Amino acid sequence: MPFTLTMPKLSPTMEEGVIAKWHKKVGDFVEAGDLLLEVSTDKATVEHQALDSGWLRQVIVQENGEAQVNQPIAIFTEEKEESVDGYVPEGAAAKVSPAAPAKEEQPQVPVSQQAVPEVHVADTGQQQSMQQAAPQLPTQMEDAPASNRRIIASPLAKKLAAEQGLDLSNLKGTGPGGRIMKKDLAGVSPSLFKKSTAPRAALGSFVEEAMTPMRKVIAQRLQEAKATIPHFYIQQTIDAANLVALREQLKNIQINVTYNDLILKASALALKEHPAVNSGFAPKGGAIVRFKTIDIAVAVSVEGGLLTPIVRYADDKDVREISQEVKA
Repeated sequence: MPFTLTMPKLSPTMEEGVIAKWHKKVGDFVEAGDLLLEVSTDKATVEHQALDSGWLRQVIVQENGEAQVNQPIAIFTEEKEESVDGYVPEGAAAKVSPAAPAKEEQPQVPVSQQAVPEVHVADTGQQQSMQQAAPQLPTQMEDAPASNRRIIASPLAKKLAAEQGLDLSNLKGTGPGGRIMKKDLAGVSPSLFKKSTAPRAALGSFVEEAMTPMRKVIAQRLQEAKATIPHFYIQQTIDAANLVALREQLKNIQINVTYNDLILKASALALKEHPAVNSGFAPKGGAIVRFKTIDIAVAVSVEGGLLTPIVRYADDKDVREISQEVKA
């Protein structure tokens, strides 16, 4: 009988994934334990092995397609000749977003002199009215750009310019009425006034580039942090001689830690000494949230993105334990 393969949950924070690669194709028999596919999650690209044996009959989410956790991504059958006609895949009925190429937007059309409709924003719990007016249209004609001006030049100057591929629209003539003469071309660098043959991109055009799940999470978390956590910045010059000496002492007894590990431990001790700093703000209830534990996230650069492992109970752990958790 047919059965459904759903998007597996490959990390505690994973909510959706992208099929990076299918290692099996429709019609293949898959043994339990075979490498079936690779999934890009919010953390990394992970290989996933088949949990059941069966014949791969239909791929619902193709490579580079995105699906939420527990959403159907493929259909299998136990027997080779079984039909899947009329079979309804099991799992979440959320919408699958297929792989989409980068999208190039059309040039923006100038807006008429009208007010943009009023928009109400209520996501933050407060309704805010925003109204913007379109840019004012010019009341009088400005000087035409050089490329649109009529070029006044002698026939000989025009001939020489055509032979050398020079653009006379940016050249100021010394003849009567600004007429460009042959002598005005002397010493002109072709690189400065040569007409460009490369096509220009349309005004206002741009290209949208799809983000990997990891980068989506990074953008979401940073936006949330900036919007909900008060930020302040302090710059000080300190004498770190004791810190350097401590790290050297630890290295001598085969404990290799980084300066970041030591700073993280010092931060945990500071939060323990000043518990008011170890707090947050709940926008919905309008209350201060006092955290009972000291958990510190640290940014770690990885190929293709950024991870933020959280060191739980950082004040109760020694610097070696902290270092191991950050590197894990």
